[in-house]
Amino acid sequence: MSGTQSYYWYNLSTQSVVRADERPSEDTIGPFSTAEEAEESPAILLEHARAWLESEESERFREVAAEGDDGADLV
Repeated sequence: MSGTQSYYWYNLSTQSVVRADERPSEDTIGPFSTAEEAEESPAILLEHARAWLESEESERFREVAAEGDDGADLV
């Protein structure tokens, strides 16, 4: 992703948009083409996470969590 174009990243720690050619830190998600996309990314991620939790695909993980397992066998 290097080159002359800068990208936008969302910093989860500071809850702010950062502009950089490369990923600024591990606390960031992205890259995004616009600052607006980066600003909206936490809400979109939550939406996707909720949809996944409601899907059949997450059933195995919900069962393990309900049993109080530490999740070590999920990775």
